[in-house]
Amino acid sequence: MLVGCFKIFCKPASTSIKSRWRQTRIALPPTVSDILADPSRVRTRYARSRVSPSLFSRLLGSAHPDTSSASFYRLYEFLVLGWNIKFRDELEYFCRSHPDWAISSIPEPVDDVNPDPVRGAILAVLTQLMCDAFNRRIEYGLPRDAPPIVTDFDELAARPKVFEETPEWAKRVKPLDERFYIPNRDGKLLNWNDEDVSEEFKAMNIIVQAPHIHFI
Repeated sequence: MLVGCFKIFCKPASTSIKSRWRQTRIALPPTVSDILADPSRVRTRYARSRVSPSLFSRLLGSAHPDTSSASFYRLYEFLVLGWNIKFRDELEYFCRSHPDWAISSIPEPVDDVNPDPVRGAILAVLTQLMCDAFNRRIEYGLPRDAPPIVTDFDELAARPKVFEETPEWAKRVKPLDERFYIPNRDGKLLNWNDEDVSEEFKAMNIIVQAPHIHFI
């Protein structure tokens, strides 16, 4: 009888923990206004640098695996704060550590509870910048799954180039009706014609300093 009970309680669930996690909707990041109202709150959350997981955690697996949406939303927060180092590091992490995260497959941000056109426009432009950054590397013969130290450039060059594309939802996002300004890290608002202004964001009627998106 005890054996039978043991078998019942140990029967594998039809849906694994990781599967249920993947099906869970990732909460949207704060609005731009909320981030700028309390920048230290975001900086405190991301105070620690990203480190490699321990061997123990890699063997057992994580109960909360990272997702493309979570990383994408971190990029958004770093951009709004003008946190260039964190932004560039997160961009490289998305590109190189998770080559299976196709930009075109980033889930559409569902803005049911607190609709914010500015946040939606920024997220749409971010997918463009990500494509620009990743596709430049791919054009140079560095696919997203290229090893940190390349020993055979000929082998990489022989691979077919698979370029990233923006998601369909991002293509449907329209420019803002009213111009929106995001201050740089020093709290300064840039002008429309400043050379440091991002042209991609300007097309969406957003004035913000162009982030550093390229890396080797």
